[in-house]
Amino acid sequence: MKKYEIIYADPAWQYKTKESLAKKSILNGKINSHYGTMTIAELERLPMDSISDKNCMLFMWVVSPMLDDGIDLMKKWGFKYSTIAFIWHKQRTNPGHYTMSECEICIVGRRGKIPTPRGARNVRQFLSEMRGKHSAKPKEIRKRIELMFPTQSKLEMFARQSAEGWDAWGNEVEDSIDLSQYCI
Repeated sequence: MKKYEIIYADPAWQYKTKESLAKKSILNGKINSHYGTMTIAELERLPMDSISDKNCMLFMWVVSPMLDDGIDLMKKWGFKYSTIAFIWHKQRTNPGHYTMSECEICIVGRRGKIPTPRGARNVRQFLSEMRGKHSAKPKEIRKRIELMFPTQSKLEMFARQSAEGWDAWGNEVEDSIDLSQYCI
């Protein structure tokens, strides 16, 4: 079965709380109703070991309140946390418990060595782009990953649309891979 050197994931995080500070926020009591979510335990059971090449990079979006859960999940999936790969300034704010939330981060981890050959090494970490549909990520980030790793096998997990050069898995896109084939 095919193994991937680059995995780009936007997990369907299930928040621990459904509350928001703003009384009229769309987030109040609706945080898990925009799309299907998965618990940490469900995310941990995904067959990441089976789909990851021995040398693999994982780019994973993490919502700020769940950063520690995201790093823990990355480790459970067999990746060593490296750094924050991307910071996306959404050009709009959401209420937060401490400060107004207007950025989302994509962390990166690796399994084994960094896949070679490498592409661009001068890719910018920061992107300021207006947010679109709830939880949709900017296409520009996928393009930046492609610049860094132009020849590697790529999988987008929790994909919302197909992209040329990428296999996809998600409940909003026609899957190009069947994860059940990778389950032991």
